[in-house]
Formats: sequence, structure tokens, C-alpha cells
Amino acid sequence: MGWNKAAEAALARLAIRCCLACLPLAVLASGALAQSCNGKPDALGTARVMALDPAVFPQVGTVQYPQTVPLRDHEVVLTFDDGPWPSSTGAVLDALAAQCVKANFFLVGEHAQASPELVRREYAEGHTVGTHSETHADLAKLPLADAEKEIQDAIAAANAALGAPIVAAPFFRAPYLSTTPSLLQYLSKAGLMLWSIDVDPEDWRPSTPDEVVERTMAGLEKKGSGIILMHDVQSHTAAALPKFLEELKSHGYSVVHVVYGSAKEAAAHAQ
Repeated sequence: MGWNKAAEAALARLAIRCCLACLPLAVLASGALAQSCNGKPDALGTARVMALDPAVFPQVGTVQYPQTVPLRDHEVVLTFDDGPWPSSTGAVLDALAAQCVKANFFLVGEHAQASPELVRREYAEGHTVGTHSETHADLAKLPLADAEKEIQDAIAAANAALGAPIVAAPFFRAPYLSTTPSLLQYLSKAGLMLWSIDVDPEDWRPSTPDEVVERTMAGLEKKGSGIILMHDVQSHTAAALPKFLEELKSHGYSVVHVVYGSAKEAAAHAQ
């Protein structure tokens, strides 16, 4: 049993390293898609693409950590957790496509297994696909080995849904933003960038679409910029998104799309 666990851990680390080796191809495709705005000059669009290296930015999001992604004033990164979900993720993607906006998705592995076509659509439409554990368990309440397996299984599920040679970005967000020092050490060794948040509209709770928009904009006005957390499993979030994107534009906000890149690329984009 001891040898099997050690072997499994080694294979998992190898799989992650292999995934990282393939990622620049995904970055190039994502960046190319971000350039097109479908002939809509008045669309919000994606202002720029930012390449980040987990080795340079191991943890981001000021709700928990000292730094966030290197944004300018009135720049935001749109992130969506918990999907894909058949009844709402498609509507989220439609709203993003209508405004030519690229976002970062953090998938639950078992949801990716159930709806692989939505995972492939996210990637095909130029979004970044990261992971959010296999079952949305609170990783801080699990034994470390079980928490590691949740992370590894989610990566495997996302990669299976995407289909070789495409792989998920080495971007991870912990369910409930819940981690431990041991888990942080594991994520660092595995080459995974841990995402927290800067603005939380709390769209996970029962809300109207207008309430989601109002809370998000209020949070943004306080912060000035940052990573926004939303949930594509929520129907009210999907319904709120068209109005929210219009509000971003009317209030002078720009969208930044974050992709995986080497340390050299990350430094260039941060300038």
C-alpha cells in the first residue's frame, strides 16, 4: 500500500508537469480568439490578455493574500466557479460572446465529467479553463492525501473533457476559499497558481439578477479593480450577466483575460 500511494503521487506530479509543458499552445489559441470582436465596435470586449506564471504569482486575491493579479485601475478579471452546469453555463457563455469578453472558469471535476461539451465550448470560445476540486469538498477539512486527490482528480476530469492535447491551465481555486498551510505547500510544489478573489457579489445566495449587478458594482467601486467571483451554476447570475457587462462598460471598466504563461511572458505583460 505504501508503494502504491507513493507511485500514485509521483504519477500525479508527472501528469501535472506534462500538462504544464503543453500549455503554451493553449495560451496562443486563447490569445488569438481574444482579438476578434465579431464586427461589434461598441462591444465591451477584452482589453488585454495577461500571461501569468504560478512560479511568479503563486497566490492571488486580496481577500486572502497580499497581492492580486497586476491590474490597472478599473480593470477586472471575470471568474466563474462550480460549473459547468447544463441549465446556466451556456447562457453565461452566450452573454460573454455577445460582448466579446473572455473569462476564467474554475471547474468542478464531476461537473466537467457530466457536461464535457460545455468544457470544450469554454475553451473553443477562448476562455481559460482552470479547476475547483473534484466534488467541491472543503479541502481544509480533509486529510491532506484526500485533498490532494480532489485536486488531481479535478485536473484529470478537466483534461479528459477538453481532450488531448488540450489541457487545463494550472490555475486552481479552493472551494469556499478554504486551505491549510500543508495544502498551500502542495499546490506550490505541483506548480498550481492558487486563486482567491478581490470582489465577491455573493451570487451563490438567492438573489434577483438586479441584486447581483448592484452588489458586484458596489464591490468594484470600493476596490477600483480586481478579480470578480461569480458562479455559472446560478441561473440568476446567467440572467444578470448581460446587464452587468453593460454596466462595466458604462462605468469605464475594462476586462483582462488571464492565461498561463512563462515567467518571461508574465513579466512582459505586467509592465
